[in-house]
Amino acid sequence: MAGSILFLVALVISGAFIAESLSAPSPRRTYSSDKLIRVHPTTPDQMETLKRLQTHPAVELDFWTAPHLDKDVDIHVTKTAYSDVTRRLSRAGLKQSVLINDLQSVIDQEQISMEIPDFFVGPAGNMVASSGDKTRNSDIVGKYARHSEIDSWLTSIADQHSTLARTESIGTSHEGRDMKVIRIGKNHQERIKPMIWLEAGIHAREWISPATAVYTIHKLLTQYGVDPEVTRLVDEFDWLILVSANPDGYEYSHTTDRLWRKTRTRQSGRCTGVDPNRNFDIAFGGAGTSTNPCSDVYPGTMAFSESETRNIRDSLLANRERIKLFLSFHAYSQLLLTPYGYTSSKPADNAELMRVAEVGIASLKTIHGTSYAAGSPPDLLYAASGGSYDWAKAVAGIRYAYTYEMRPAAASYGQSGFILSESEIIPNAEEVWASLVTIATEIQY
Repeated sequence: MAGSILFLVALVISGAFIAESLSAPSPRRTYSSDKLIRVHPTTPDQMETLKRLQTHPAVELDFWTAPHLDKDVDIHVTKTAYSDVTRRLSRAGLKQSVLINDLQSVIDQEQISMEIPDFFVGPAGNMVASSGDKTRNSDIVGKYARHSEIDSWLTSIADQHSTLARTESIGTSHEGRDMKVIRIGKNHQERIKPMIWLEAGIHAREWISPATAVYTIHKLLTQYGVDPEVTRLVDEFDWLILVSANPDGYEYSHTTDRLWRKTRTRQSGRCTGVDPNRNFDIAFGGAGTSTNPCSDVYPGTMAFSESETRNIRDSLLANRERIKLFLSFHAYSQLLLTPYGYTSSKPADNAELMRVAEVGIASLKTIHGTSYAAGSPPDLLYAASGGSYDWAKAVAGIRYAYTYEMRPAAASYGQSGFILSESEIIPNAEEVWASLVTIATEIQY
């Protein structure tokens, strides 16, 4: 009898594996012996060397943090490029430290952690033990869920809280996946209240971003009438939350390439994808982009070339008179970024934007002691054009627009910045939630 049961279990697992394999577009990419290295440029010449490497079409590099003078720069180097890159860095006087010696081993550990029983947030906000494989549990809070799981969960939780929420589609992705948003608010059907618009997952590999948006939705709906702060925010605002802003890329990062960042549109030659957060019509093709279609920061042939960014644009424009706060979730660096990303020039109301950001990150720190910095990308990171929050501020006219760069603060020895353990989801989401409460309370409209 026991043998029969084991056979049936093996058969079910094999069937699931076969089904998953059939749905995968191509073999899973491996990063065996690829390294994550760190350099620290201190001279203009060293900066120039890094910028040349960043745009060199024949050198396989993925800059996880862009070159910035007197700042740490993390670079993913393939095993085939490592010797050449090391020589180039050495000639420029750039000392490197190896943070991760085998990137695939970190990815493998993440995958293992996702298959074992863990804990998730229960209906009352308490931690509940999950039963069995986490990927098959209907409650996805605290997990790295697939796009289809997120889609089903949004429908389910909206149905469970139908007086406060409903889902709606803002369009489909390039590959035909639904881009579903959830609208949350007391009397949201009347569509007269000020609105908060939250976008997550625009960069596919930043899994902590959609997971934090899922937690936020769960908090708003399950704690309404229980937590006074939640109740006030649901009464005062309509929340429009897009959990998966790049569904094709996100799914591809699960099935085929864990570190995929872009969309999945076919570009010239062998290259695929556009960086959707360089595809908005604000200083398009400027700082922080590349004309190389294979680059992770390739902005596309024209602004809004991607169906995903057009869908976001159209939803923002349709609600622009009501949206008072736009938020974009990203990873990593532990920053709350203010406009503008594409220029060192500041908006006229920068002092107000900074005031709100500073009190927001102060509230965030009270939860787990996590420190964030606030400021514009050119001041804290690097200039980057074509971003969603810059477009929301400068073109759609939304006064308060911010980008979160969430945990971790930096990649560390043996730990990847983008490959964050599922155990980090809830603590990260809890502290981000605390900042959201403060920011939503502080904005003036």
